[in-house]
Amino acid sequence: MRIVQFVNNLDMGGLERLVVDLARCQLAEGHQPIIYCLTNPGRLAAEASAMGISVRSFEKSSGPQLRTVWQIVKELRRDRPDVLHTHNHLVHHYGVVAGRLAGVPVIVNTRHRAEYRFVNEPSGSQVTTESRDRKSDWIFWATLPWVSSVVLISEATRQFFIQHRGVPEAKTSVILNGAHLERFIDTPAHPGSGLPSVRFGIAARMVPEKDHFTLLRAFEIVAAELPGAELQIAGDGPLRDRIIERTKELNLAGRVTFLGALPHTAQFLSNLDVFVLSSLNEGLPLALLEAMAAGLPVVATRAGGVEEAAQDGHNAYLVAPGDHEELAQAMIRMVRTADLARMGELSREIVQGRFSIEGTWQQYHNLFLSRGAKA
Repeated sequence: MRIVQFVNNLDMGGLERLVVDLARCQLAEGHQPIIYCLTNPGRLAAEASAMGISVRSFEKSSGPQLRTVWQIVKELRRDRPDVLHTHNHLVHHYGVVAGRLAGVPVIVNTRHRAEYRFVNEPSGSQVTTESRDRKSDWIFWATLPWVSSVVLISEATRQFFIQHRGVPEAKTSVILNGAHLERFIDTPAHPGSGLPSVRFGIAARMVPEKDHFTLLRAFEIVAAELPGAELQIAGDGPLRDRIIERTKELNLAGRVTFLGALPHTAQFLSNLDVFVLSSLNEGLPLALLEAMAAGLPVVATRAGGVEEAAQDGHNAYLVAPGDHEELAQAMIRMVRTADLARMGELSREIVQGRFSIEGTWQQYHNLFLSRGAKA
């Protein structure tokens, strides 16, 4: 089977990691994976190319580009894929129009998160179901007749698009994200082994939806209650400078460490006691699955599909998005009352049972076949 995955780019992120991992699974089973990048190759392109996966970039500049559509059509006619798999809405309308013109038999789109409107400021955050981009929503809805299936990566995300964006239920499927778990299982964390010292950590892009500001306000409370607590932040992004400045304003500079973007997070996770996720919006974050594979207990917000992996009171404590006081109390409760090692073991058991990348690929493969792709 020839499979073209189409993304904006392969810069570091959960979506991009999933695309490369799916291509790796496809290659291992004898399929022909190709990755199209709309704007630029990105940092994961070299890794994909080294595995023998073809990566092509159309170098689209800002604004509508009819010329780019014809470039994509030309590539699709040359590659003759059985499946065109677009990811999110930024590239979808280019992909679906070009795929239609090129005669691609099966076009599938995956939406990796619900598109909420949110306010994210140092003073507080809030979320509504109002659209952030009505034009993009209309274009996506208008192209649905040409799409074989819309895949959502969690049931929560599926319900959002059915209830708030008008996607027909019959057009939708849920395929849970999966991760390559071995490197995290083989580099395990040892949560609680150094108590009363405790290290919280987050691995996330520094963008509004990850809500680092609420995490910092929560950690201000945690730091006052737990003298041995520290916070490590892995990731980079447009809000980096504001987040670092906010850390200084809260007098947390000596307790918070910024590690920047990490190409591989297994070692980082192995040094933590508790994984924290403060997001306002999520699909089903790979960073969460990787932390669970490393054997970490979790404190997280009930954003998107988080509850479909992290189970409140079992391997995690879950709180409302944007509530720094509730987040702080969950972090403190985790350290003071929970058996961190046991909760970490439960995390690993959950993720091994349901969230392997091989299982995710098999579900996509079955979907492609059911929509008419050649085996």
